[in-house]
Amino acid sequence: MSKVSKVFKVSSSSSSRTSSSSRHRSRSAPSPREAIDRLRETEAMLTKKQEYLESRIQQEILVAKKNGIKNKRAALQALKRKKRFEQQLTQIDGTLSTIEFQREALENSTTNTEVLKNMGYAAKAIKAVHQNMCVFLLL
Repeated sequence: MSKVSKVFKVSSSSSSRTSSSSRHRSRSAPSPREAIDRLRETEAMLTKKQEYLESRIQQEILVAKKNGIKNKRAALQALKRKKRFEQQLTQIDGTLSTIEFQREALENSTTNTEVLKNMGYAAKAIKAVHQNMCVFLLL
């Protein structure tokens, strides 16, 4: 048995796999409005984290400047923390871009769906008008 399988204790029971997959299939997809709302909440949370990291970066810069000559070790540690925070900030920026792209795509698809529904409704109305005109002309 490999180390990975020991850690995760993979079950070989097929019945447990089918029941979990059937449960997964029975879930309904979220509505576009729910998905958009969740994406907005996630955007807000990541924006707050972004602001927090920016303030921490500023604090670490101040600590590094303060200890620059007196305590080089503390200054280097502050610069390392600053670099780590900057990496996290870069990752959050990428995630925010992806979330924003997904949200905009969902909003656009929702709008397009509404437009197509209304165009279909209008097409039915025009067809009904044409049928009434044909009946009127035959009389």
